[in-house]
Amino acid sequence: MTRRLRLLLAALAALMLATPALAQPGARVALVVGAGAYRAIPPLANPPNDARALAATLTRLGFDVDLVLDPDRLAMEQAVRRLGQRATGADAALFFYAGHALEFGGRNWLLPVSTDIRNDRDLRFEGLDLDSVIAQLEGARVSIVLLDGCRDNPFRLRLASATRGIATGPGLSPVRAAVGTLIAFATAPGEVAEDGAGQHSPFTAALLRKIATPGLELRAMMAEVRREVREQTGGRQVPWEHSAMEGAFYFVPAAITVPAAPAPAAAPARDDRAEILFWETVRAGGTAADYRAYLDRFPEGVFAPLARARLAEAEARRAPPAGPALAALAPPPPVSAPPATPPPAPVAARAMLPLPRAAGELARALPHVSPEHGRSTAAGYLAAPGPNRALAINPDQRTGMLVQGFASAEDAETTLLERCQIAFGSPCLLVAVNDALLAPEAMAQRRDMPRLRHAGAYDPDRVPGIAARRRPQMPEVMGYGDKPGPKAMAIHPQGRVAVANLARSRDDAAQQALAACRAMAQRDRLVGSCLLYAIDDEVVLPRRLTQPPR
Repeated sequence: MTRRLRLLLAALAALMLATPALAQPGARVALVVGAGAYRAIPPLANPPNDARALAATLTRLGFDVDLVLDPDRLAMEQAVRRLGQRATGADAALFFYAGHALEFGGRNWLLPVSTDIRNDRDLRFEGLDLDSVIAQLEGARVSIVLLDGCRDNPFRLRLASATRGIATGPGLSPVRAAVGTLIAFATAPGEVAEDGAGQHSPFTAALLRKIATPGLELRAMMAEVRREVREQTGGRQVPWEHSAMEGAFYFVPAAITVPAAPAPAAAPARDDRAEILFWETVRAGGTAADYRAYLDRFPEGVFAPLARARLAEAEARRAPPAGPALAALAPPPPVSAPPATPPPAPVAARAMLPLPRAAGELARALPHVSPEHGRSTAAGYLAAPGPNRALAINPDQRTGMLVQGFASAEDAETTLLERCQIAFGSPCLLVAVNDALLAPEAMAQRRDMPRLRHAGAYDPDRVPGIAARRRPQMPEVMGYGDKPGPKAMAIHPQGRVAVANLARSRDDAAQQALAACRAMAQRDRLVGSCLLYAIDDEVVLPRRLTQPPR
């Protein structure tokens, strides 16, 4: 190998190592910039406040947020380049800017705090062209640009006196959005937006009030923001946007309805014969241990109701344990058995109320949700045909989830609470099961589901969000432990999983599993974000990873 070839290969290797990893499909990424501490002109009080508040809200809504405050020209450019790298393949990419901006020569410029413009030639070196920012978002499925940057700017006076016949206006000029993009301005083209007398500008204050409303689509949200700003400013400021979006986008979806997967048409004949043979042996023995063994193996079996009844009779006839000798006869629990989710208290033992038949009445009983979202959630639950349905609310995200079509009420309840916690990242409140509504004191108790805390070795019985009867019919779950590595599993809140194995590395396996999960969610129109469940044989779900760990 010649010296020149070796140098070329080394340079290519260095270039590959220096290339940043692209964002994973399905991710939500954001760059939030607040510029207020200007040096050459009077500072602005609210942009840093606006940026901090919006960044915190977007983080709660599941965005990976890069917050940049009072940047100079280089820091702002670097942040925009990072956004472009993270946006490629993402489900949504958002750019928010609060600070000074101006239109000059038909182009819009965002001005970092280091800006000091003496003439038109300075502008391209001091400011950042908005078109270059928008171009960085093109790799995302949905691009959102929110500009609270139309404050009246002293620099335009310098440009107006120094320019050679190039028009300069007080606000920003219209921008055409690419397909899949929405661009929103704090005020109409050519007009000036207010910085605000309170903690936030009128535009950002309205945005903060509306952005986390469940079930409010992006364009409808902007209409609400426009109405609030117009009313608050007495018509002096009217936000404006241009949209080329082709689908709907929700910062917080409405209540998620998750139908159960259809049960298999028929169990394999060999399973039926095995159960019947096992039951004949149990019936011949007739002891509590026999019935318990049957229920452990066939919890939803044909003879399960009869086995439970006979087990209750056998245990009622048993005398209390007489001492250590009898205790020693009890078989120890199997070491490999996963810690079961605490079973719900029987319906009769819980404080339950009849389910209201009117959506408005049920909506008033739902905690932690707005009246509008409560009505849509209640109507959806009352219309769900069942059988065995359940409804839960997540207090942190102030939205709900319901499931239907399960083998039992207990199965629907456990599966729902697991899926709700996967979807929203915190324990949920059970609200209703079938035609019974939990009393307020019972409804107020969160259920932290144990399978979501498991972070040990992979065990198919600990994968959450999957109905007990459906689990044996999922080879991707039951056979994952036997697959050769490197491998990974991604999980979706609606009880779906995707597996990748024989990858080049653990990171590659994780990326493939997430990509497959997101493609499945997009294909089947599933609401919710995919998370990594396992990498190789290690469960990583408690870390809530939406991309390979670094």
